[in-house]
Amino acid sequence: VSETERLCYVGHNFGSEVMKCNSLCRYFVGVLDKNSGQMEVYNAEIFNMQPLLSDQRLLCLGLSHLKSLKFSERPWLWNEQWVLCSRGCTGCFNVHFSLVQMDLCIEAFGTSKQKRALSSRRMNAVGSDIVSTAVTKAAANVIDAKGVTALMQDMAQDNVQNISAFLPPCHEDADRPEHVYKFEDILSPAEYEALRVPAAALANVTTEEVAKRAEERSHCSFVLEELKFLPTDEKSRDHKARCLWFLDTLIRFSHLKVIKKK
Repeated sequence: VSETERLCYVGHNFGSEVMKCNSLCRYFVGVLDKNSGQMEVYNAEIFNMQPLLSDQRLLCLGLSHLKSLKFSERPWLWNEQWVLCSRGCTGCFNVHFSLVQMDLCIEAFGTSKQKRALSSRRMNAVGSDIVSTAVTKAAANVIDAKGVTALMQDMAQDNVQNISAFLPPCHEDADRPEHVYKFEDILSPAEYEALRVPAAALANVTTEEVAKRAEERSHCSFVLEELKFLPTDEKSRDHKARCLWFLDTLIRFSHLKVIKKK
């Protein structure tokens, strides 16, 4: 760890950014005692010192001083997105990861490409107050032109258009759970009648056939389980068989990548 007047530096001897030193060599550092004139030698490691930048620390640097930084001192500035100034100085700018201050960095020593991009972004920039004023004015013009009643009607029409073409309508005001999605909205009378013939095989299935279909996995587990408990009443049994056949067919279709119509 070292420290200058502007900031602290920390060295890391681990991680992906560590200097690759020759492991066959040994490094030493000598410390000269000014009083005795003797030098003591210690084992050492070589690693890069990087500036320590903390969120709680306010660092300042005059713009003129910033421009005087050597090229070798600039990479960390770009990587960390910081501009530094000395604490308590005047005529400087303070930065907390600010895009405005990064723009000043680009103006100071950015590449030609970066400067062109900065100039283009500034020309196309729109202030938030301008956007807010424009939106408020546009909303007021629409209200004055169409009126609140017409806007409410448009909103209701949009809600109707947003109804899914695949899901049945949801009746949120239903007084019973089975009325939230009505059966006739899921299966039309014509579709329900068309299920009578194919569902007859399920309605007349025997216990042995259910066990065989379970071994062959010809149906999903839910359908196989429900086939074991079909109602004895003929009408209820036929109704449940049609529903199970329809559900099983939907599940089969969901597993197909390509559905061919016959």
